[in-house]
Amino acid sequence: MVVWRTHVENFSDLSEEDALHFARVHRAAEKALLEVTGAERAVLLKLGILTPHLHLHIYPVSSSLDRAAVMAILDAKTREEREADFAEKIRTRIPVSF
Repeated sequence: MVVWRTHVENFSDLSEEDALHFARVHRAAEKALLEVTGAERAVLLKLGILTPHLHLHIYPVSSSLDRAAVMAILDAKTREEREADFAEKIRTRIPVSF
């Protein structure tokens, strides 16, 4: 998940400079997730229903999944176990220069 720290509800609420920054962080996080998981694509979800601020969920998924399988992942009906160091593997692939 990529979270904007100050309160805005929508990507369009960001200044152009902040939107570019958010996009760069999102790109780096998505790239890291795809590398570590070996997934071919990422599904993005921005709801803000329970927590009304800008945050973007990134779900790495196989390109062979159909809509029902992807929706089961988004609805947390399907989960994939991850190694204990999964988050660290992602973190080390995201540049700290943001």
